[in-house]
Amino acid sequence: MSGTPFARATLLVLPLMGVGGCRVPEFQGPQIQRPPPAFTLNSATYQDRRMFPDREIVHHDAWVEASWGNFSGIYINGHPGALTREDVEAARSESIRAAVGRAAEFGEVEGITIDGREAWGWGESWRRDDGGLDFVVFRAAVPYDTLTYAIDFLTGDPGLKIRPDSLRTIVASFAVGRTTWSLPLLALGAGVFLLLVRVMRGRARARREATRRMTLIRVPKKPPDTLAEGLSEQTVAGQIARQLDSRKASSQKPG
Repeated sequence: MSGTPFARATLLVLPLMGVGGCRVPEFQGPQIQRPPPAFTLNSATYQDRRMFPDREIVHHDAWVEASWGNFSGIYINGHPGALTREDVEAARSESIRAAVGRAAEFGEVEGITIDGREAWGWGESWRRDDGGLDFVVFRAAVPYDTLTYAIDFLTGDPGLKIRPDSLRTIVASFAVGRTTWSLPLLALGAGVFLLLVRVMRGRARARREATRRMTLIRVPKKPPDTLAEGLSEQTVAGQIARQLDSRKASSQKPG
């Protein structure tokens, strides 16, 4: 089948359809799709206080980085049920109460789009006793149909602390991480595929028609070598004559 127009068109179009018609995530499953450099997966790591500390955990994962003594962690916890903005507001209020007596600043709950869904989160800044910035945090909750993922990103890295908006951007890269197909691109690829099949079949039909109409020319054989043929006939005649003479002589010998 590899030589047919259909097979050739398939070999040409299917790789292009696979590349252009689907979107493959960086990481499969519920995961941060664009973690910072040097962060590594470590599911055995947990934070001291989660965004929803009283809710059951049905999924957990974590990214950590601790170079130069500055710890950073991104924690992903899945909780049953589709939580709401009111749940996030309540979680922020509980976090503020838990931080009483410590130098911490809490931002307001804000809307954020994560994995194409409406999510909510807030930022935090924690300071040392001398007033210096100790670490910053961004927390967000992403509700799905039957599950809500809470993402807590805290860092003491100086490069990230001075750019707290970068935490929000990294958290917003979270996605369930499934391979998706673009139906418009697949339809376009199918149209190109059918067009290629039609063109290749037309060319194959034209080649067959041209071959059928070809005029065959009979090539004459090379004339025989007359001299060689004559010598060959003389040699055979001489052998026959010698055989007859030999038989005649044998019959004339006295018994």
